[in-house]
Amino acid sequence: MAPRRHRRSSRSAARVSAVETREVAVNIRPLSIEEFRNAIPALADLILDAVAGGAGVNFLDGATHEQAADWWRAIDLVVASHDTTVFGAFVDGRLVGSTLLARSTKQNSPHRAEIGKVIVLREMRRRGIAEALMRAAEDRARRDGRWLLILDTVEGSAAEALYRKLGWNVTGVVPNYALLPDGTPAAATFFWKDLRE
Repeated sequence: MAPRRHRRSSRSAARVSAVETREVAVNIRPLSIEEFRNAIPALADLILDAVAGGAGVNFLDGATHEQAADWWRAIDLVVASHDTTVFGAFVDGRLVGSTLLARSTKQNSPHRAEIGKVIVLREMRRRGIAEALMRAAEDRARRDGRWLLILDTVEGSAAEALYRKLGWNVTGVVPNYALLPDGTPAAATFFWKDLRE
């Protein structure tokens, strides 16, 4: 039996959230497939900026813009099918942050989704943008009936502190899970959150 697909109109499912964060007005919204495709260069910039800052986001120092853009292009089908929603954070029309809500397509986990690619440009950090992105993804998951969320991040990172602040629970830590941009092995902390609580 084929996995159940979530075919919602991007217009009807899209909810724009204008959030006043510290010092800036941020517009958080899910991207339609057309908006997503048009935003790929800016999404690639987010990845490269994160890597330049030492963040573990799947890439190493020396990654090219084309490689980062290819990562986003590789998820085109799941974005088009509405299995994955890409959220963008915009300040004055400029994309400054992202996150993903990737819904499980397995028959036995219609209640589960994963959060990924929570990235904010370094120049825009510490203004509440990452928190606003997380809240938008959690709100969308609730509306979709996805009440169990999972994610992982580099142990000891600012992201780990954010997820703890937002009420996420630690599943455990896996040592040497992935390489940081400089090639150093780093542990990953895995989290879960039950949105019914």
